[in-house]
Amino acid sequence: RVATAAIDSAREYLDQVLLPALNAEELTLFIAVNGVFSHPEGCEVMSVQHRAIRAMAGDLGKVADAARTADDPKAYERYLLPLLYGLYALIRTHLESEDEAYLPLLDEQLSESQIQVIVTNIGRVSASSMPGAQPGRAAH
Repeated sequence: RVATAAIDSAREYLDQVLLPALNAEELTLFIAVNGVFSHPEGCEVMSVQHRAIRAMAGDLGKVADAARTADDPKAYERYLLPLLYGLYALIRTHLESEDEAYLPLLDEQLSESQIQVIVTNIGRVSASSMPGAQPGRAAH
């Protein structure tokens, strides 16, 4: 039960928080960074990481569902652990890369009001991307 609850918690975080935030970054932050770089693919490395995170989250969902169906997470440990550790490492590296590379660049190149618009839009788009959000209304 403890293992199943931990897996469910990880999946909930991915589905409710991280994946909607990735969508929001692509529609807001990446556009701003591409503009600063004056290149339409300035964030391609981060986009590739987003796709890898989504794929790994999908793989985790499939393995977790199989473990739940079998009612035996231990039998799926050799699949679950690499996915969980891999997701942790990839997500941590991704977030640190954005924080250390893109955020200082934006602070340097954009005004405070432009940055505030990006932050507001990330929150709005992220909330509207969450499962169960109604179109046209941000979830709170």
